[in-house]
Amino acid sequence: MATRLATQHGGEPDPNLNPLDTTGLCLLSLDGGGVRGLSSLYILKGLMDRLNHHRKSDGLAPVKPCEVFDLIGGTSTGGLIAIMLGRLEMDVDACIAAYSELMKAVFKEKSSWLPISRSGKVKARFDSARLRDAVNDVIASSGASLTDAFNDGKDRGCRTFVCATAKETAGVTRLRSYTLPDEGDIPATICEAALATSAATGFFDPVSIGVRQFVDGALGANNPVDEVEGEAANIWSPGVGELKPLVKCFVSIGTGHPGKKALEDNVVKFLSKSLVKIATETEETEKKFIARWAKHYDNKRYFRLNVDQGLQDVGLAEYKEQGKMEAATDEYLRHQAQKFRVGDCVANLQQKQSVYIEDFA
Repeated sequence: MATRLATQHGGEPDPNLNPLDTTGLCLLSLDGGGVRGLSSLYILKGLMDRLNHHRKSDGLAPVKPCEVFDLIGGTSTGGLIAIMLGRLEMDVDACIAAYSELMKAVFKEKSSWLPISRSGKVKARFDSARLRDAVNDVIASSGASLTDAFNDGKDRGCRTFVCATAKETAGVTRLRSYTLPDEGDIPATICEAALATSAATGFFDPVSIGVRQFVDGALGANNPVDEVEGEAANIWSPGVGELKPLVKCFVSIGTGHPGKKALEDNVVKFLSKSLVKIATETEETEKKFIARWAKHYDNKRYFRLNVDQGLQDVGLAEYKEQGKMEAATDEYLRHQAQKFRVGDCVANLQQKQSVYIEDFA
C-alpha cells in the first residue's frame, strides 16, 4: 500500500502549511500530438528539474512525476507518455529517451503511401507491428513483464488512465491502472492499453482487446483535461461530492499549437479535416475548462502549459525534428510570462513534498 507523507525541511511534518497544500490532489493531463509529445515532456522536465532543485536545497531526495501527481491521464501519444510516467514509473529523462527511440522506430518507414484501399477503407500509413514491438521494448526496459496487466491490482500512489475511442460506438473509453467500484473494467495488458490509446486512425490499425476494438481518443478527447476532471471526481468525490475544493494543483500540458503543415501532415484532404477538427476541439476544450476553473487559475492552482510558437511546421510523424521541438519548448519556457507561470506551478508542487513508501508484503 502506498503511504504519502507531507514534509518540511529535514523530513518532519510542517504544521504551518494549509492542509490543502500538503494533502490536496495533484492532477496531470497530457494532450495527444504525435511526435510533438516530446514538447510536453520537455515542459514537464522543466517543472520537475526546478522542483527537484528546490528539494535538493532543502535536503530532500528527488522525486519522479509518479511521486508528485495523484492522477495522470492522457490521450493518444499523451496516453502513451502517461503510461510511461505513471504505470511504469519512469523519471522524465528516461521517458524522453524511450519516447524518442519509440518515435524513431515507428515513424522512420511508411508501410503504405495510398491512404485508401480499393474497397474504400482507410489504410494504416505506418506498421502497427512495429509500434507494438517498440512499446514492448519500452515495457521490458522499465523492468515490467510484457504480459503484465495495466491494472494488476496493486495499490499505487499514482493512478494512471488513458483515453481510447471505442470503434463500435465512437465514444471515449478510459482504460485504467486501477479499479473503480462503479465503473466497468476492461482487462488489458500494459501494451494493449498503450496501443489502444495510440492507434490514430489513418496512421495505425485499430487495436483489439478481447472482442472490443479501439482507436486513439484524439477525435473525442485530444485535450483530455475534462476526462481527467471527470475521472478524479469519480475517484475522490463520487456521487454529489465537489472535486474542486480537493484539488491542490491541476497541470494540463499541450503539444504545441499546430500550423497547416502539422495539421495536414502530408495526409490527403479527407484526413486533414479530422486533424483540423482535433486542433479546434483541443483549444475549445481549454477555453471552456478555464472558464469553469477560473478561481483555481487565478489562485495559481490550475496551469495550462503549451508552446505557442515554433512547432507549426512539425508534422505528427516527423521524428527527425526533435531538435526543433526542444529549441521551441526551451524558448517558450524562457519567456518571462512563462517563467512566472512555471515558478508558480513549482512553488505549488513543492509544498506537497510527497514521499511514497511501498509495502508489497
